[in-house]
Amino acid sequence: MPDVRRPAMLAALRLTVRSGLAGVWVRGRLPAGPVVWAANHHSWWDPFIAGELVAGGGRGMVLLADAANVRRYRSARRIGAVGTDELRTALAAARRGAVLVVYPEGQLLPAGRPGPLAPGAAWFAARAPARLCSVAVRVLLRGGQYPEAYVTFSEVSAGGPPAEVTERLGERLREDLAGVDRLGAQAEARQPLPGFTRVVRGRRSWDERIDVARGLLAWPPR
Repeated sequence: MPDVRRPAMLAALRLTVRSGLAGVWVRGRLPAGPVVWAANHHSWWDPFIAGELVAGGGRGMVLLADAANVRRYRSARRIGAVGTDELRTALAAARRGAVLVVYPEGQLLPAGRPGPLAPGAAWFAARAPARLCSVAVRVLLRGGQYPEAYVTFSEVSAGGPPAEVTERLGERLREDLAGVDRLGAQAEARQPLPGFTRVVRGRRSWDERIDVARGLLAWPPR
């Protein structure tokens, strides 16, 4: 009998994103085939966004998470979470073609420049082998009631010593995050950031819902 708990948990994950965010906007694309998703970790939303874009998009996902958290939230295994003490399991999944989600900073940090990166993403990309993708994620509360998520995909060459690959990855993450931060400081607050495409429609602000209702109802003239 098929295990219905995994699709149920994925559905709950997607509902969390769509009910808690205004939407998810993307620039670039996630490469096909085995991929190491190497992202900054500056928001509670990060693994939910990864799940929406990867597993919600029909691709296999493995999320490398803190071993203590995986033991604490054992149900997370049903959406692909494995502990940092299960590197062989994560590597085997990448070799089977999954997207391996890794946070090289190793911890949740305040929004800003990426912290020092561990070489694990480079190691996985070389050993699988898999393509290495820098994934810069910013969750911004701007002119609406709910936060907006912006994701920038940039493939990074995985060739060379892990230290060099990790340095390239860090540079790419810094540049992409800085670009989003500049746009966020300059763009009109009630409009999405230019250059991004909305791929997930989230929750409308209260005033937006009122505007929709006004368009559907025959309001009397003033």
